[in-house]
Amino acid sequence: MSKIFHREIIFNDPRKTWEKYKEAPHFFNFPERITVEITNRCNLRCFMCPRNTIDMKLGDMELEIFKKIIDEASRFLPVCLVPFFRGESLLHPQFIEMITFAKTKGLKPIQMATNAYFLSSEISRSILDLEVDFISFSVDVNQPEIYRKIRKNSDFERVFSNILYFLEERKKRNLILPEIQVSAVKTEENSPFMRDFVRFWEDKVDRVRIYYEHSLDGKLGHLPAEGEEVKREPCLKILTDMVIYWNGDVAICNHDWQRDIFIGNVEHDSIEDIWKNKIYNKIRQSHLGNSLEEISPCNYCSHWEMYYRDNYIIGEVYEKNEVSPN
Repeated sequence: MSKIFHREIIFNDPRKTWEKYKEAPHFFNFPERITVEITNRCNLRCFMCPRNTIDMKLGDMELEIFKKIIDEASRFLPVCLVPFFRGESLLHPQFIEMITFAKTKGLKPIQMATNAYFLSSEISRSILDLEVDFISFSVDVNQPEIYRKIRKNSDFERVFSNILYFLEERKKRNLILPEIQVSAVKTEENSPFMRDFVRFWEDKVDRVRIYYEHSLDGKLGHLPAEGEEVKREPCLKILTDMVIYWNGDVAICNHDWQRDIFIGNVEHDSIEDIWKNKIYNKIRQSHLGNSLEEISPCNYCSHWEMYYRDNYIIGEVYEKNEVSPN
């Protein structure tokens, strides 16, 4: 299982990371991973998706804004790029051009996710040509009828055919990258089929990921309680990750779908200046002091817990050749 890698130091204990921040905040001078929402449009209507409860203006990121982000990030390498948030990235007409530009500027690793509906043979070959580092296919279940109930507006046969073509093409080229993940969000509808899901995919891909359903009761990032209530700790995301909406606005993290707090906009200011500004630092201080009542979605999000677990995971991960769930 991957650890949390930082630019110069590997922090196995997030508490030590926060101690380092308090002692030397200048060390955290730029995000180590940038999530760029190149579009928030999506062709699907999955019943458990936060899109169903949120009003948001739809749009695609302009190529000039994307290039501005990448140009600045290229001066702080290594920086990880995630070209995906709140939408289906393959809907952006300049997706391949964007990833090509990021590759030429040295951003690495590049980690993407897709529902695979638009994963044509041509796009598959382009992604493989670009040597993207990681790709996750959101599938949820292997049973066609259940799939159609969960992933509305999709096409089971088309999606599975696209993924299997991608896997075969990577094998044909004898490539190690991209690392391939197939994922499911575990819900009441697909829970009985999770064992079959893992067993079908575990020898075909590098890992199978089962996410637990979150954003319960309309609260973004909120998970059902597991066992005893644990003491709240500060989340590491706001020291390592920046999330940018398609219009250039900056979000707190990848659970911040509504941007209640305006942090900045990368079209008008630099990433570095926004990263170091008073608003961002106030949010960090709120985490340190556990005074998050007015910081949404941090005030009810549960995902901070992942950094304090031995494997840094919420949910389940089955890597190739590991034992399937019983």
